[in-house]
Parts: sequence; structure tokens; C-alpha cells
Amino acid sequence: MDPLADATDRLIRAGRRLGSRGLISAGEGNLSVRLDADRLLVTPAGLRKDELAADDLVVVWIGDPERDAVSRSGHTPTSDLVIHLAVHAARPDIGAVAHAHLPAAMGLTLAGEVPDPAALPETALLLPRLPFLSLGIPGSAELAGRIAAALSEPGESSEPLASAVLLERHGAVAVGRDPQHAVDRLELVEVLCRTWRDALLIRAARASLGIVEAPSPGSQSEGQ
Repeated sequence: MDPLADATDRLIRAGRRLGSRGLISAGEGNLSVRLDADRLLVTPAGLRKDELAADDLVVVWIGDPERDAVSRSGHTPTSDLVIHLAVHAARPDIGAVAHAHLPAAMGLTLAGEVPDPAALPETALLLPRLPFLSLGIPGSAELAGRIAAALSEPGESSEPLASAVLLERHGAVAVGRDPQHAVDRLELVEVLCRTWRDALLIRAARASLGIVEAPSPGSQSEGQ
């Protein structure tokens, strides 16, 4: 399989995963994969990312994003193209970028909550750093610059570079060696946010009932 055909297949499958996991709706979300040093393959604007065909994907020249930037089916690149260009430039080690409006992530940050990835074993291991960025204008160079910086700046004590960033009211952006790997990271962010949200709800329910500590297993009598 030639590189373009392989990248096309990977991008289409990643878009379907986003839809099947409930991480996108309508025309939300966008994906990109690096074809070579000069080009990206990106998803189009305005189409469902879980219903894409090969002719819908757009080849973008990194140094000249306006050049021939229309898919064979006549669609222009994602409106968040500037994010993909900035992140690929800042992280030449990665092969793909994925962005989705993760429902639980948006709900938490709308409520002013920022989850700690150290709370869960899986995210502590695979997503040890999750930078949080305040609200920015979607598709703006300013937001793209902050996302790229958050994904490329080293952490403290020789921590690894972040592989995902949480956006206030705007989901998350993740990077990986390929689109599937980047979507894996988005799924981890959403699992963390769902778990954090559920823990908050359980704590609030216990507090409203005056329960100080959770009952131990078997503390209730049989037949109740």
C-alpha cells in the first residue's frame, strides 16, 4: 500500500472510531496525518468524521497551506487546520493529530473542574501530563500557538512531553505516532473526565444524604 492510501485508510478508520465511541457529533472534530516532510492529509470542514470517503480528505502542503487545498470531492480543509500545522511543526516526532469536542471534558471544564490524570492507573501511566488551556477562539493562530507550546514544552524533573492537552469548553487535542494512537489518547482523556465527573456526583449525593464514609461491603443485613 502506498503512503497516501495507507494514510487515507488510517484517517477514515480513526474518524469512525471517534463516532462509534460517542466522542463527536455532527461535523465536530478533525484529524491529520503526516504524509512526508512537506505534506499533511487532513479531514475536511463540515462533514461528519465518521462518514468520510477517501475523496473527502485533503492534502495540505505544510509550507503553503493554500496550495491545491481542496479534496477530490470539492471540500476544503478543517477550520482548525492552523492547529494541526502548528502542532506538527512543534512536534516533528509525531505522525498524527486528533481533536474532538469530548462531551465529559467540555462539561467538566464548563463547571470549572480540571481532572488530575494521576487519579487513575491507566492515565497515570499513559497520560501522565495533561496540560489545561483556558478558552481560546477556535481556529485562531493564538489558540494554535498555545496548544503547540503545551504539547512541546518539557515538564518538570525530565517528565515526558505531553501527548494530549485539555481545552476549556472545547474538548481536547492529542498526538500520536498515527491517527489510531492519537484517538487512543482522546479516549483516555474522556475516560478520565467521565470518571472524575461521576466521582463528583457520588460525593455530592453522599453529602446530601449525610453519609460521611461509604458503607463497607456486607454492612447491610440480608434481605434489605
